[in-house]
Amino acid sequence: MKLRLISQDPLASPREIVLEHFPADIGRGVDVSLRIDDRWISRRHCQLNIEGDDLVVRDLGSRHGTYVNGQAIEQVCLQPGNELCLGLSHFVVDLLREESLVPAGHDSGELDLPIRGNGRRVMAMAY
Repeated sequence: MKLRLISQDPLASPREIVLEHFPADIGRGVDVSLRIDDRWISRRHCQLNIEGDDLVVRDLGSRHGTYVNGQAIEQVCLQPGNELCLGLSHFVVDLLREESLVPAGHDSGELDLPIRGNGRRVMAMAY
């Protein structure tokens, strides 16, 4: 299973982020799978994981909370079309099948995909 997060901020770069390695921690710290530069996001804000056939988001005790469809959550299964809000960053969730995956392009140097251990790290900037 692959997850595509589509930013709702038209100035965000990159606009789309694809995650394929789970569990994936999201935050503004340097040791997370997906780094988002948003001062309202905790260093380790939330975690995405696959449990059975479900993609689960779990808040990691963040100061400002993790929201799905406008509701504060501790843990919830994500569905395609859900809105995931972390700090000032808002994303629409899309689940991808292997054959439908098309790499998202971008025109800036903001996307960082170094291999780290067994997973990938991605850096996204929020504006």
